[in-house]
Amino acid sequence: MDLVTIQKMLPRLSQTGRIAVAFACVYLCWGSTYAAIYIAGLHLAPPLVGAIRSLISTAIICTLCVARGSSLRVPGGTAWRLALVGILLMTVNNVLLIWGETKVASGLSSLVIAMVPIFVALIEAALPAGERLNLRGWMGTLLGVLGMTVLLWPALHRASIGGTGRRSLLGFALLLAAALAFAIGSVLSRRFRFHIDTFVATAWQIGSAGVLNLTIATAGGCFRTAQWTRGGILAIVYLSTVGSVVGLTAYTYLLQHVPVTKVSTYAFVNPVIAVLIGVALFHERLAPAEIAGTVLILVAVATVILCRTQPAAVATDPMLEIPIEE
Repeated sequence: MDLVTIQKMLPRLSQTGRIAVAFACVYLCWGSTYAAIYIAGLHLAPPLVGAIRSLISTAIICTLCVARGSSLRVPGGTAWRLALVGILLMTVNNVLLIWGETKVASGLSSLVIAMVPIFVALIEAALPAGERLNLRGWMGTLLGVLGMTVLLWPALHRASIGGTGRRSLLGFALLLAAALAFAIGSVLSRRFRFHIDTFVATAWQIGSAGVLNLTIATAGGCFRTAQWTRGGILAIVYLSTVGSVVGLTAYTYLLQHVPVTKVSTYAFVNPVIAVLIGVALFHERLAPAEIAGTVLILVAVATVILCRTQPAAVATDPMLEIPIEE
């Protein structure tokens, strides 16, 4: 089924149908990208992977926009907001994630990134007009902290005896920072409420990140150390098309039509897919403590996402001057 056929089919779907398709894209596309990120990171520096991935994706999306007759021009106030969200999602998050996967197995990396909904919930609870967590939500948050502690325990033990645990701990720290950056970008995207075409918004987000990634890669001499292997190139192509174009476009669409805590359900679906792929392709295995941590994290994320939240009474954020209620 080609792109033209898909574009003809989507308008016929109800909004519920389009939302279901978008969720499927986010679940499957992002769940499989951890393996591609691991492969790409073996051959190329993280900023270079992020730069090539983002710029290829931007070129594809801009071509789609032109073919659909959509103007790429956006108001100045919208442009900087799109750039900020894109840099958080595709520069800070993406580069740290790639770097972290050079030190932590792809399946475990996906579990750390699964903490995004918990970070989102905590950020929302701290904002003046954010959603307030109820008792179940706070219990899920504490369970997530416990699960992350259990997940990290093998690395902490190895570090205490001078083994390879320090490398793993650095990787986990990078991954947690990546998850936090993604959570902040998601909350901002939701609050900014971009009233423009989804493809145009995605092009601006990924394009802004691509320019910054390329600047970092060039300044850091990443081109001189790059190993242009077939596996690395194919992994970047997969990340550019499936991970960025399909996955991020679907995610951006969902953020504009579904509460952000519901969109975050991908966080306890993607790790399952990533772990299964890691086992099948890279023969990754989880230690008993890591399995226990995995279960705790997934239960915690599901608890936070599915709990009822209490929206604040204020209808607008005076700093952003835009509506934030449904």
